Amino acid sequence: MSKEGGSGTTRVRMDTKLANCLGAKAMAHLRDTYPELLKEAREMGPHIWKQLTLKRFLRQYCWVVYASGFRFKIVEAKFPLLKKGFKEFEPEKLRRMRSVAPVLAIFNNARKAQNFLDGAQAVIQEGFAKFKRRIAEGGPQTLMELPGIGPITKDHLAKNIGLADVPKADIWLERAAKICRTSVTDLTPYIATTRGENNHTVDIAIWAFGKDGRLGEIGSWS
Repeated sequence: MSKEGGSGTTRVRMDTKLANCLGAKAMAHLRDTYPELLKEAREMGPHIWKQLTLKRFLRQYCWVVYASGFRFKIVEAKFPLLKKGFKEFEPEKLRRMRSVAPVLAIFNNARKAQNFLDGAQAVIQEGFAKFKRRIAEGGPQTLMELPGIGPITKDHLAKNIGLADVPKADIWLERAAKICRTSVTDLTPYIATTRGENNHTVDIAIWAFGKDGRLGEIGSWS
């Protein structure tokens, strides 16, 4: 593996052969296993942000808060009830909500429930139009002002609402990048460019490939 030097540092160059194989196999897996996810991912773009409503934002915000640290299948199974517990994400009903007790009967994590409710009420109080303008100016980093949103989940939320086409450095993308001897921020755009996809789609493809136990195959490709 060749190396690049610069400013006193040594950087290992990406294993593009592995990256190309990963891109092809992960995209094929997404196409064959989750065609609806592939369709939705490819439709993601700036128009989603432009058309974003408060109710849709609240749904995505809630999803990202609960998805962090929990298995996809668990959150997916409980989300319809979480939505009901959080008043179907109706802004006026959420604004008047004073207790997360009904939600804890569905998903017993008080911190996540309170984080989402506090953040939702803050956005509602500020006014969604003002909030959107401020976030558009500040970018994904500004989303970290919301309770429950951190350095990784800010990118998860940003891409899910069409604010920015950025990958989220979750455990699966980190593992894939390490195997390909690079970083998530280099791997995802590389695969996206070579395959003519957006970063969001590649992110979803690698995530699905990883969560379904396929990343272990990469070592046999070299």
